[in-house]
Amino acid sequence: MKLILLFPFLYLQDIVMGALRVARDVLSPHPNFHPVILRVPVTLTSPIKRFFLANLISMTPGTVTVGEEEEGKILVVHSLYGAEDPDALIREIQQNYERFLAQLP
Repeated sequence: MKLILLFPFLYLQDIVMGALRVARDVLSPHPNFHPVILRVPVTLTSPIKRFFLANLISMTPGTVTVGEEEEGKILVVHSLYGAEDPDALIREIQQNYERFLAQLP
């Protein structure tokens, strides 16, 4: 229950920080992009929850969900900043967004 109340604020923080990071790099003469295509394992069995996960990822600046693989068990995500440590970004998506959606009824 606590996570449900906190999630909007945590997600808003992700959006603001992502927007500032993308804006800084877009306006910079030497952008710090490290793009990567990630395959994020997903444990959500509900197609609706996977849909919401894909949209949460896509609404965060710097990331976009490209598609699904293996009948929804893998989300394909493009990130502007994941090449240096793709495993950390995958864990972040799983812990911040998937964990929240898994707790919903």
